Amino acid sequence: MPILKKRQIENLQQLSGEELQAFLDSLPEKQHTISELIDHVEDELYDEECNHSLQYSMKFMMDNGLDFAKLTSWLTNNGGYCDCKVLEQIAPIWRAKFGDD
Repeated sequence: MPILKKRQIENLQQLSGEELQAFLDSLPEKQHTISELIDHVEDELYDEECNHSLQYSMKFMMDNGLDFAKLTSWLTNNGGYCDCKVLEQIAPIWRAKFGDD
């Protein structure tokens, strides 16, 4: 039986102080950039169905000159392997911690 790696995002609610800062420092992009990416994906999927890729996430990364490999890896490792999963697996935890700004 394989060992499942715990997703980094799953611990976010319990973090504060130095642990929270260490988490933020380990992210592939700044906190506000990830919040903007989530907002962008949500806006795009409002009228569209997910095609089970990171189509809208990738467009946001390209439009903003972000490190595609690092950010895609982080999203995937935290359950966001397509745009709808970014909204299902990452966005609720992210927004519960950082608000819906």
